[in-house]
Amino acid sequence: MKKYILLFIVLSAAAVIYLSFPLKAEDHFVSIKDKRFFLDGKEYYPVTLNYMVSIQSNGEEFWPCAYTGYNAGFKNLYTTKDSCLLQLKADMDLIREMGFNAVRLVGVGEEYVDKRTGALSFGAAVGKDGSAQLQLSDKANYDKYFHVLDELFKIAGDAGLKVIFLTRMSAEIHSTDYHLMQLARRFKDEPAILAYDFFNEPLYFDSLEHSKEEVYNTVKKWSKIVKMYAPNQLSTIGLAGVREVFEWDPNILDVDFLSFHPYEYEPEMVRNEMYWYGTYLKKPWMLGETAVPADNDSVSYMEQNKFAHKTLNQAYNCGAIGYSWWQYKDVEWYSFHANFMGVVTLNGKTVTANKGVVNGTVKPLADEFRKYRPGAEKDSCRCMSNYYNYSKFTTSRIAGRLVNADNEPLQGGLVLAWNQWWSKSYTTYTKPDGSFEVLADFPFYHWMASATEYSMVRGDVLPDTAKTYGDGVPTMNIGTLKVEKLPFVN
Repeated sequence: MKKYILLFIVLSAAAVIYLSFPLKAEDHFVSIKDKRFFLDGKEYYPVTLNYMVSIQSNGEEFWPCAYTGYNAGFKNLYTTKDSCLLQLKADMDLIREMGFNAVRLVGVGEEYVDKRTGALSFGAAVGKDGSAQLQLSDKANYDKYFHVLDELFKIAGDAGLKVIFLTRMSAEIHSTDYHLMQLARRFKDEPAILAYDFFNEPLYFDSLEHSKEEVYNTVKKWSKIVKMYAPNQLSTIGLAGVREVFEWDPNILDVDFLSFHPYEYEPEMVRNEMYWYGTYLKKPWMLGETAVPADNDSVSYMEQNKFAHKTLNQAYNCGAIGYSWWQYKDVEWYSFHANFMGVVTLNGKTVTANKGVVNGTVKPLADEFRKYRPGAEKDSCRCMSNYYNYSKFTTSRIAGRLVNADNEPLQGGLVLAWNQWWSKSYTTYTKPDGSFEVLADFPFYHWMASATEYSMVRGDVLPDTAKTYGDGVPTMNIGTLKVEKLPFVN
């Protein structure tokens, strides 16, 4: 009898302690306040690495595995569940050791969408040469897929990493809405998940043209699903860069924070884009991808380090609340630019502090992330000297002025112009007086203009109408362009 009385006293004491100091549901989840991330009551700045994940199977069971392209020659080195999970654990431990505190998981959340039927599925490797399809057609198959994610999130969380989870939503295929609901409901209590990333680079991968109002309503619907079923987790969307303003206008997207993917296609393009983000965005934002390649032959590792250093600082100084590098390892894809952006090479071996073995060697680039410490006093957000025109070409120019409905100049608007076949283009920003000029090394034929939270206008020009002024550049002046404030945006 005494032992039951003692048990009652212990349980009662535990209840009093719990009621006095209850564990909050949001503990260990990342939140946003005052345009900053917080974790466990402290400011949190995600320094993130993009990591690709595949699915393996034995025909019945499914599990996560590192992307096959992270092995030289695309060799499928890991085919059993144990070997795949050990590889993932070694990779995640190494990512943490290299100075990152978050990963953006790519591939494993990007379901294949059958646009004809709306069916969703994932491909999986079986052994070294076989393949299988995991159709998300019923609860049993969803359970198999969720088990894959259970394993993956646990490994990332155990390594001390938060996860930005890329999925593939569709404005037209409503089965993706149901899929997002299933994900959010199933993993609402998973603190490893920082955010759901709804869509990767609509500029390139949204095949249909949408109005800004359609985009606004679509993203609002997706965000509502996450808020309803996973209130402690966040939402974002991966935008290619400033050119998204013409459809997937960042300031109209109902997400907790924005993610941008600027790359150095033109000199200082990344830092210039970040200046625009820091000046014109109303929502919290971070870099979701950026990188330059280096093989220490054609491009030195020192150049890669310099790029990381200057973009880490520019992001922080311009108000970013996080930074992400693309990607974990070098790959063997289709071009130098794509192949050598990794922090880890495909050659040699690296042993982690936990004795895990990684195929590959860490580049000096990792030192930039190990030593990076956000939180210092901010410097100025730099506007580079070529901000208004990345390249000083003299073959063709379009000039004009962008204004609102009251004929007031719009600063920070975007003007984009193409060649005759829509295969080459250049962009510029409008100046404080609304004026702009786009320069190129080819004749212009088409253009469009917009500003964030404003409508878009477009038109065509003929190079033979160009006039030459004092600097000798053939110029087509398209006059004053008027855009209207979007009525559906607060």
